[in-house]
Amino acid sequence: MLMSAGILLSCSSPKEDRYVFEEERILDTETGDEYYLNKMDTLTVVNIEGETSEIVVSAAPFYEHEEMDRMIADYKASISDRKERILEDKKKFLREQRKERYASYDDEALLKRFNELHAEDADFDKQMDVMAELVRREVVVEKDAPGLLEVEDVVLDFDIEYNPNEDADEL
Repeated sequence: MLMSAGILLSCSSPKEDRYVFEEERILDTETGDEYYLNKMDTLTVVNIEGETSEIVVSAAPFYEHEEMDRMIADYKASISDRKERILEDKKKFLREQRKERYASYDDEALLKRFNELHAEDADFDKQMDVMAELVRREVVVEKDAPGLLEVEDVVLDFDIEYNPNEDADEL
């Protein structure tokens, strides 16, 4: 009698219990299939034999489950965070390159070099690169940079990518 009650209860449990949602995978407890979210709209399915295939999220048997929505939201947040970290790392790298590029200039010599470039109407990226270093060193106040560059009073991006090797003349 106890055995038949257990079987009856297991058969009457909701189908949602069939899927176990973990951090990065969904396990189908009936088939042993594992689903991994690897793109916004695609799941990689690994069956118990180890064979893999891809399906669109909307074709998954648990598509409308609220845990699936949570996983997709977490995935989107993770992608966004990763993009932010990559962007910040790139900006940091650009700042370090610029600092090294102008290490041989003291503040006065670098300001003189900027004025020369500006008077020569040199490439704007080159002028911006020097100005960014002057702002970093606090030789020029950031709010004064647009005036010195003779551009509209806009928010300037001092983390521009500049490659002096592309220019034929020396800084």
